[in-house]
Amino acid sequence: MILRTLVVVTLLFLLGCSDLFLPTESQPSHNATISSIKPRGERMLGFGITEGSIGYEMAFSDAKSAGVQFIEIPQQWDEVETEPEKYNSPFLKMANVVYPRFNTSIVLSINPIDTSVLRIPTWLLGKRFDDETVISEFCQFVDFVFAGLPNATVIAVSIGNEVDQWLADDPEKWTQYVTFMTAVRDHIRLTRPNLPVGVKTTWSSTLSIYRREIQDINRNTDALMITYYPLNQDFTVRLPNVVPSDLEQVIRLADGKPVYLLETGYPSGSKNQSSEEKQAEFIDTVFSTWDQHADTIKLVNFVWLHDLSPMEVAAMTQYYSVKNPAFASFIGTLGLKTYDGKAKAAFSHVKERAAERGWK
Repeated sequence: MILRTLVVVTLLFLLGCSDLFLPTESQPSHNATISSIKPRGERMLGFGITEGSIGYEMAFSDAKSAGVQFIEIPQQWDEVETEPEKYNSPFLKMANVVYPRFNTSIVLSINPIDTSVLRIPTWLLGKRFDDETVISEFCQFVDFVFAGLPNATVIAVSIGNEVDQWLADDPEKWTQYVTFMTAVRDHIRLTRPNLPVGVKTTWSSTLSIYRREIQDINRNTDALMITYYPLNQDFTVRLPNVVPSDLEQVIRLADGKPVYLLETGYPSGSKNQSSEEKQAEFIDTVFSTWDQHADTIKLVNFVWLHDLSPMEVAAMTQYYSVKNPAFASFIGTLGLKTYDGKAKAAFSHVKERAAERGWK
């Protein structure tokens, strides 16, 4: 799950606001297990930067003050290519200027599938994923995205976002997608041989529901890319103490490949049987578990910085076609800060845990 749009004009504002990004002081307060804390090393920290009511420029400043090194940029195929071989993504141009200036890397999510929604251009609908035309046109779309980021540092690419939710129970679609993503991976390797390429899938599907199908995909990837929200099926939270065993299962399944935790978060809403205290405990547990598996878990991306507005929540529940009020609470209270910019306990914990490990 990713927030699909960011306001382009806010990036323009960032170009003239480099003074916003001076680091702020943060004193570690979590000293009980200080001996087990590992320096950040080559690990990378990311945030899903939602702007709340304070605007993207200030939200980005907050994220940088916490030590954020990368963000994820989604590019939906049908949104960018609206006519055959005609592409438009103004955000890429802005991102190419802004993020290098502020030493912020990019993970690309280039999506023919976005969770439960197919994002193929209309003139290709009905064709198989392994159709040569679909593969060829998607590769041209990929080339356009990379051409729009010549100055940016791209550290990983996911071909699709939580694709298991759309591929679902259709074995033929899974087989087609393996062929599709392998061809796209090979195309990317022609010009970027060292760039990790994978496919984002959900934790529950990767470990259980579609385990075999996702293993077939990940045999052809450079990393196991996963989204992880410890929830029950009714969108109530599982306790934060499940994090170590959950992530250890992922690591075993990766079988020596690096793990990219490209989305992880924990709602604070009461409808999810959660609280700000549980959310903060989740943050602490993710960091301590990450320390134990620092050689395998290469990066962690916390979702989101701010809670969403009621309007944004309504738009996303409609997009994903989920009417459960607990789902609305889940996506609406994932923020480390409230919509109006007030820090929850989780935001302070992120800053403290990151500072302890050298993300400053």
